[in-house]
Amino acid sequence: MNYYLILFFILISCSRSYQVEEPLDDIHDQLSVDVEITLTEQGNIKALIKSKFLERNNENLELRLTDEVNVDLYNDSYQHTSLITSNYAFVSEKENKINAFGDVVVAADNGQQLWTDSLLWDNKADKIFTDASLTFISGNFDTLYGTGFESNIDLTNWKITKPRGSINNE
Repeated sequence: MNYYLILFFILISCSRSYQVEEPLDDIHDQLSVDVEITLTEQGNIKALIKSKFLERNNENLELRLTDEVNVDLYNDSYQHTSLITSNYAFVSEKENKINAFGDVVVAADNGQQLWTDSLLWDNKADKIFTDASLTFISGNFDTLYGTGFESNIDLTNWKITKPRGSINNE
């Protein structure tokens, strides 16, 4: 009886079932926790990026930031101008841009705020852009709604592509 049982297990273990492994396209070279990255231009601070989790892909020079992404932006005089928060973001080291996604808020030091689902910060142009729906709260506490937005980083020179809403005339 034991002989048949042993023979049964040997035959089962010799089966030829092969599983084709799918190549992983999204492999990252480095993983980091509680990261802080300083972006500089000619020695001047442009942005301070903080995130709970970072994945880096050396092949395409891309960083994926997740869990509580905060990007502090600075002007040419090294003064803090605004803070971008989001659920996750992608940093392109090649293009010098940050794409933020999920509950994106831009809070300028002058009190103006932008709320949207996605945002692009172009470091070279020193501007922020979105094609998504948005809510913008101006310094006068006027609330504007629309789709599409372009502004400098301190939200003082902004344009809503397709605006809608009302303005307080007081």
